[in-house]
Amino acid sequence: MAKIEKRTLGFLGADYQYRLVSSFVEDGKFFKDIYSVVEQNAFTEPCLRGIVGVMKDYYDATGSVPSYEMINIKVREKLVHNDDDLQYYNETIEKLRKTTCEGRGQIEELGLEFFKQQEIIRCANEMVQSVVAGATMEEVSKYSQEMSDIFSVRRHEDSMTTPFESVEEDLSEEHTVHIPTGVSKLDTVLGGGLEKGKLGLIIGPTGFGKTSMTTCYAANAATYLCEANNYEGFKGLQIIFEDTHRDIHRKYFSKISQVETADLNKDEETTNKVRQILANSKDKELINSNIRIVRFLSGEKTVADIKNYILKVTNEGFKPDFVVIDYFECIAPEPGTGKLDVTEREGRTMRKLENLAAELDIAIWIPCQGNRDSIMSEIVTTDKMGGSIKKGQISHVIISISRTPEQKKEYRATISLLKNRGGRDTINLEGVYFNNGTCTIDCSDVVEFDDILEYNEFATEKEKQIQQEMIRDARRSFNLHNE
Repeated sequence: MAKIEKRTLGFLGADYQYRLVSSFVEDGKFFKDIYSVVEQNAFTEPCLRGIVGVMKDYYDATGSVPSYEMINIKVREKLVHNDDDLQYYNETIEKLRKTTCEGRGQIEELGLEFFKQQEIIRCANEMVQSVVAGATMEEVSKYSQEMSDIFSVRRHEDSMTTPFESVEEDLSEEHTVHIPTGVSKLDTVLGGGLEKGKLGLIIGPTGFGKTSMTTCYAANAATYLCEANNYEGFKGLQIIFEDTHRDIHRKYFSKISQVETADLNKDEETTNKVRQILANSKDKELINSNIRIVRFLSGEKTVADIKNYILKVTNEGFKPDFVVIDYFECIAPEPGTGKLDVTEREGRTMRKLENLAAELDIAIWIPCQGNRDSIMSEIVTTDKMGGSIKKGQISHVIISISRTPEQKKEYRATISLLKNRGGRDTINLEGVYFNNGTCTIDCSDVVEFDDILEYNEFATEKEKQIQQEMIRDARRSFNLHNE
C-alpha cells in the first residue's frame, strides 16, 4: 500500500484547501499570526496557490490582509493573461466567498500545525546540510534562532503595535464594515451604521418598543445589499429572552407586509393578503437566509454562554455579522460577581460584551431599560438609564428613544444619538415615524438643526442671524439634557 504524501496540503483534499484560504481572507488576524510560515507551494490547487502568493505579496507591501475585492484586482494585475485565466480566477474567488465557515477553528489549527511542521523540517534539513558542508558554529546558530521563531508562531490573543506600522490599512476603508440600521439620518452620522467589532446600547423606557426597534434594525441589515456582503445581505443572530419565536416571526411578517401584528389574523381576507405578500417578497428570502433567532431563559445565560453559542453556530456554517441581544437586564451576571454592587456587576457584563464584539468581529446591539424618570421624558438622556452608568461609559454608540403618549398615538418617537466614539454625536431626531406594529422606523420627514440652516439660504442677513440664534438656543437646550 502506497504511503500518503504529506509534504503538501493535497493529502487533506481540495475542500480543505478552499476552507483554509477562505479563513486567511475572512479571519485576517489568523493570516497575520501565521504569515511567516505560510508556503504558497503547499497548495496543490493552482488557483489557490496563486491567490495565496498574491496575499503574501500584498501583505509584504502594505502590512494588511487583502479583501476579496483587492485579491481580484491583484490577480488581474499579476496572474491573468487571457480570458480563460480570468474566468478561472473569478470562479475560484466566488467559490471562496461561498465557502462555509463550519469548523473554522479546527481548519485553522490544522493549517497552523501543518505549516509549522513543514518549516521545522526545512530548517532542520538546511542546518544538517550546513554542518556537513563545514559551517562554523556561528553560522549554524542562525538556524537555532530560526527554529525558535518557528516554534513561537501561534495565534495571538494580544499584540503590541506602534502608531504608524500599518498606515495604509488604518487609513483604508477596505476592512471597515458598517451594519446599517435602516434609519437614514442615523446611519449617515454613524458612517453607515454600527461598525463591526463595536457595541451599541439602546436606552428607552419600559414599553418603548425595543423588540420592534431591534427587529427593524435586523430586517434592514439582512436585506441591505452591498459589496461588503457580496450583495447578499448581512447575517444576524437575534437573541431573545422574554418573547417567543412566534412573536418574532410575526414581527417579520408585519415588517414585510406592513400589516400590524395585531391585525395579521383580523380576518381571512387579511391573512390571505399577508400570505400572498410574503410569497412574492424578495425580502422574505433574504431575511429567511440571513436571520437566526434563538430563545434563552431570562437570567440563565451569561456573556460567556452567548459567546459559546455564537461560536457553535459559526462552526455549523452560519457566521453572523451582527448580533441583537434583547435585552441587557435578561443576561445572567458573570460567575463570582454576586456580592458586587450593581455598578461593578453590570460594568463587568458590559465589558465582556465589548470584548465579545471585538474578538468575533461582530456588531452588537443591546437595549436596556430606562429608569422611572425616562417614562415621560421628551428626550431620554444618559442620566435616565437604569442601573449602572458603566453601561454607557463602555458602549461605543448610545442611542435613546422616547415616546410620549401623544407621540405614540401619532406613531411618532424621538431618537437621539447620545454617544458615538467614531465621530459626531448629540443629534436629536424628533418626530420620527415609529410604527411598533409593523416594525417600521422612518425619519425621511424629520428636519434637523443643520437642515434648517440650509433651508432658507436666501434669507436676509438679519433673518439668518435670528435663525442661527434660534438654532443655538435649541442646541443648548438639547445639550443641557445630556449634562
